[in-house]
Amino acid sequence: MLCTIISLLPTKDGGRTPAVSPRWHNLWASAPLNLVIHSPVNPHSPSSVDPSAVSRILSKHLGPTRRFFFRGGNLGPQAESWFQSPALANLEELDIKLLSARPKVSFSLPPSALSSLALLVVKVAYCSIPDDISMDFALLKHISLLDLSISGDVFHGLLSACRALESFYMSNVHTAGCLRVSSPTLRSIGFSKEYCGKSDIIIEDAPLLVRFILPCTYNCVAIRVVRAPKLQILGPLFIAISTIVVSQVRSSGSILDLAFGTPAWR
Repeated sequence: MLCTIISLLPTKDGGRTPAVSPRWHNLWASAPLNLVIHSPVNPHSPSSVDPSAVSRILSKHLGPTRRFFFRGGNLGPQAESWFQSPALANLEELDIKLLSARPKVSFSLPPSALSSLALLVVKVAYCSIPDDISMDFALLKHISLLDLSISGDVFHGLLSACRALESFYMSNVHTAGCLRVSSPTLRSIGFSKEYCGKSDIIIEDAPLLVRFILPCTYNCVAIRVVRAPKLQILGPLFIAISTIVVSQVRSSGSILDLAFGTPAWR
């Protein structure tokens, strides 16, 4: 029970628990780690640690790392050694936002950042996904991609690598070409787009998809649903500002195209 409580604490707070009692030292050393990193260190988040301390923490901590949370600029070359370390081998939650101080400068996610086979939740923002990213997700249930660029092939490979995915949220995802979604397990999609040009999304095969939420699409998204027999919720649709094309293949094989944002039905 105490190990569970300690594992929910941010890194610095968990590291202070041995001061409560010498008997807690072994508990901290073996408890699942909740690693919170800010670069530069956020004065409003006193429990976060500096990237320079991460290698030392990972090398000395005997237990697994449950959550890796990073807010800052480029992770740097040391990040590859972090994600390849035994301490992150069973990482369950990854939350990375790579913020650049210079406009139009984007950092790349380390290729091994998604290498843990135990990942359950992934949230990645403000970066690019490299073509050589490691992907094999037997347990991953939730993905959020925010303000990033990804190739169509990597996007397709990401979904193909997920064998238990339930929800997928995308906001301002930039790619050349069309985003094609095929998943036998996906139940919910959230998508918003405010800039980065036009986007095309094709739901090719999603037999369990129930919700397709579109909170914000400023006249820059075209959607086609080819096969989603359980789809119940699509929207909200703001006709004045959105152009959305939906095609649904019915059991009869006929295709119904409906354009929102234009006066035409076809």
